[in-house]
Amino acid sequence: MPHVFLRFIAPSKMTTWLIVNLLFAFVAMYSVTSFSLAPSFYRPVYVISDSQMAQLKVQQHQDELDSVVDQLKRLEDAYEKQRKHLLEREKSIKSELKALAPSDSNPVKETVEKAVDAIKETAKKVVA
Repeated sequence: MPHVFLRFIAPSKMTTWLIVNLLFAFVAMYSVTSFSLAPSFYRPVYVISDSQMAQLKVQQHQDELDSVVDQLKRLEDAYEKQRKHLLEREKSIKSELKALAPSDSNPVKETVEKAVDAIKETAKKVVA
């Protein structure tokens, strides 16, 4: 029986091929993915008054403003944390650099030199 139905619709192989291709194109064009990207006339349209539209715009702008203020606050907090960290790191590096740098006035060296001088003077007094 299916052959009789096909002969009735498509008397030749070329026509059958054309119908199959058209069906495939139709299914591909109206697949689930394509339907979600379909023009807006497939989606519901809401009609609201001008005052409701104005309220909606005010609410959207207020939400955006709140978001911007929140982002700004988080950015300032992050900046302060980073600034504090860098200042502490600068202080520690300076103290390490000061400890590593050779100094002209080394208290140990001065004490040793004084002791050597004192011993020399004592030796001179003893010898003299």
